[in-house]
Amino acid sequence: MFRALVAAGTVLVSGAALAAIGQRPQFHSHTDLVSIYATVVDRDGRLVTDLTARDFEVYDEGRRQPLVLFADDVQPITIVIMLDRSGSMSDKHDLVRDAAGELVARLLRGDRARIGSFGRSVAIAPAQFTGDRGELLGILRHDLQDGGPTPLWEAASAAMDALAGETGRRVVLLFSDGKNSPTFSQADIEFDDVRDRARREDVMVYAVGLGSDCDTAPAPAPNSRPDARFQGRGGPTGRGGRIGGRPPTLPGIPIGPGGIRLPRPPPVTFPPSPPSRSDPPAPCRPVAPAPELKALAAEGGGGYFQLEDEDDLGATFSRVADELHRQYLLAFAPSSRDGRLHRLRVRVRGSDLSVRARASYLAPAAVQMWDAGRR
Repeated sequence: MFRALVAAGTVLVSGAALAAIGQRPQFHSHTDLVSIYATVVDRDGRLVTDLTARDFEVYDEGRRQPLVLFADDVQPITIVIMLDRSGSMSDKHDLVRDAAGELVARLLRGDRARIGSFGRSVAIAPAQFTGDRGELLGILRHDLQDGGPTPLWEAASAAMDALAGETGRRVVLLFSDGKNSPTFSQADIEFDDVRDRARREDVMVYAVGLGSDCDTAPAPAPNSRPDARFQGRGGPTGRGGRIGGRPPTLPGIPIGPGGIRLPRPPPVTFPPSPPSRSDPPAPCRPVAPAPELKALAAEGGGGYFQLEDEDDLGATFSRVADELHRQYLLAFAPSSRDGRLHRLRVRVRGSDLSVRARASYLAPAAVQMWDAGRR
């Protein structure tokens, strides 16, 4: 319908844009508008793309706000695709690489992206955002790291750092099969830190979590380690000790009638024998990605997809690209400049359609104007 210029959460609106939704242009200096990108789906999860401005209702802290901007054309995206390359993902690297390639192949003119991976470290390439799909596919094939822990929130924070100087719609796609588990040498970033940044900086997060119905690795058996008090010198595997029978003699201290007897050491539990073919299989332990991924996606209006090993990961990445290119852009002028976090709600009136949109925004703070003559 028309193009809108969106910069760091502030939308600059022309008179023609205002007229597009039937409102008289009103010109205010330094007016900050709250921009909202909304995805609408029906009961079956199908995208709904034929709505008008009159179909939407936006509520700021429960109070309905009049829209001053509406757009349903394709809006360019700037996206960081962050892929989990930790040790638990080693048998799925090719699968995830090919799935991310499905998203890259669907980038449109004006879209720009960078590819990130996290494991032993967090790395993002190339140095600048690019729309060159060939370059991005080359990074997926040759420049992703292997192995290491899962610094999940450090990876999300690094993606937001990369987007900090960008304008327009800024998106992070975060893929992982586990929970945040960095090493001691990696950044100590908490989920709350990442969520607060998404709120303040208006970053939309899409998250894809890969779970497993059953982890067949055996759980540690109870009492499977020898008693640490009897390891090494003086223990059952060291010199000068023995288990059971007569206790060892200490130099210069006689043992016998009238002498001193040392207490008999407690029995030692040794590791169990390796399971034989006749042993029952290890109990099934379901594995799930970090539950906070869903909350992070909901905060910024993105989508969350919970998958299992047998699901089509490529179709999910393609779905993310389709959603990003078929969102509605809405904006309203905030009635309060209190500098506080405001809760948002977006709905399609008179229908059972579902809307995903940012859940909050940080209201601008009032600016005090000083009379130069009073200084």
